[in-house]
Amino acid sequence: MVDQKYIDYLKSPEWQRKRTERLRMDGYKCAMCGFPRALTVHHINYNNIYHEDVANDLITLCKKCHEKIEDEKRSVGKEHHNVYLAGKIDKHDWRGAFINYRSASLWEPDVKPVDWFLAKRVAINESATMTGPYFISCDHGCYHGEGTHGVQCEWNCLGADHNHMLFRDQVEYISRKQIDAADVVLAYINDPTCYGTLAEIGYARARNKYIIVVYASDELRESMWFVGEMANLVYEKSKGLLGHDNGTREEQKRPSTRWCNTLVRRLI
Repeated sequence: MVDQKYIDYLKSPEWQRKRTERLRMDGYKCAMCGFPRALTVHHINYNNIYHEDVANDLITLCKKCHEKIEDEKRSVGKEHHNVYLAGKIDKHDWRGAFINYRSASLWEPDVKPVDWFLAKRVAINESATMTGPYFISCDHGCYHGEGTHGVQCEWNCLGADHNHMLFRDQVEYISRKQIDAADVVLAYINDPTCYGTLAEIGYARARNKYIIVVYASDELRESMWFVGEMANLVYEKSKGLLGHDNGTREEQKRPSTRWCNTLVRRLI
């Protein structure tokens, strides 16, 4: 993307408007680490070049994180996989290491919630696209309590959009379909009560998905060892890659270890 047309585009009022809008959307901070200086607006992908969707095609990055993203692109080349990010959904969600989860949690008001969740795709980088789960963004955290899966309000919040809340059978259906759309399921085990995550991993295994498990601690790895036995790759946050290729089957759309290491590096 270094031709003269692209260079001229970056100097245009249209690009400056989009750049300012993305900066404002991210609060004039890096969307990955929160650093407020040395910012650039980065193309997550070039699928809509010159006609970017500001919410989904662009992201604000500091210099350090921008260099990290560019290193990822050089590392994995043209390999691409769809990824489902399984794990607990919290107010300050760990998926922020992969996507700008605020822009990825807002739907168009005229689209039915189930349809929106099934169709939604957000690029993590040029080598990975997130199929789910997506959730409702709320600064109060009322959508992110126990058993809400990020889409059900646990208490009467004045900011709650009750027209877009989902029933539990819909949540379960959407999660299965999002896993079906993925080649890889990355599960982050950071809480012993991640009961829904265990079900997602079991379903992914039955659907022959490539499973990556990342443990947040050695204690969780020891107490939840059964999960790791179902995975193809196992990492621990403080130690990196621990084991690989447990139960790999030939028909899996298998990512390279380099691709997996590049993806997991955002967490560890």
